[in-house]
Amino acid sequence: MSLDRLWYELRIMGKWVILIPPLIILSLAFLSAPLAIMHVDHLRISQVLTASLEMFLPLAAGLVTASIISHDAAIELQLAMPEAYRRTAFRRLCLMISWIGCIALLSSVLIYHLRFWRVPLQVDSWKVLPQFLIGQLTWIAPLLWFAAVGLCLALLIRSRSASSALLGGIWTIEAIFYGYFATADWLKPVFLFPTTLAPAINFWLPNRFELLGTALALLLLGWLMLLNTEQLLQGTTGEE
Repeated sequence: MSLDRLWYELRIMGKWVILIPPLIILSLAFLSAPLAIMHVDHLRISQVLTASLEMFLPLAAGLVTASIISHDAAIELQLAMPEAYRRTAFRRLCLMISWIGCIALLSSVLIYHLRFWRVPLQVDSWKVLPQFLIGQLTWIAPLLWFAAVGLCLALLIRSRSASSALLGGIWTIEAIFYGYFATADWLKPVFLFPTTLAPAINFWLPNRFELLGTALALLLLGWLMLLNTEQLLQGTTGEE
């Protein structure tokens, strides 16, 4: 992709796509600073910082995906172009995921170095480098999952507000009722936030790979749904 095309896509998506991820990290970092000064339990600070990677950045990815997919004022023109719109949509999706991934990776290096990383029990005895590398699944798995679900919801509902509400509902249910996701066998594959909320579980690693598998399947489904031109033209004016 040329720099001109990259700049064009970023302008189409909006500055807020670039600003939201670092603002999330900075906000939670500033929240953690006074907690450290007040000598709040190290565990609580670790939860806040790990949550910034595992809970808040993935949610932002899902909301951004739902927004940029469900609302495109120029979609009729895009569909008339020689290049398939699905490539444009996935290009924007990849740009967004790559940017949030860069923010998450840089933040994880700092959090791990400062020893505020919630290390899952399954990898607690591993050496530093493999532990850190596999630990990146903390945010990679839910990030791709939320982006994939946001993509499919946006294509099905064609409403960014409704898609965002559903994503927020999923996030809230997982955050409040995480105990059920940690104990019920049928819910374990979709437990999104175990590193932050239940790092002592004995299925952390399988859970991360199951989430990745689900995300890839949903991304494939989204790719196929983008082939339906009639569906894409429904609600082309989007939401103001």
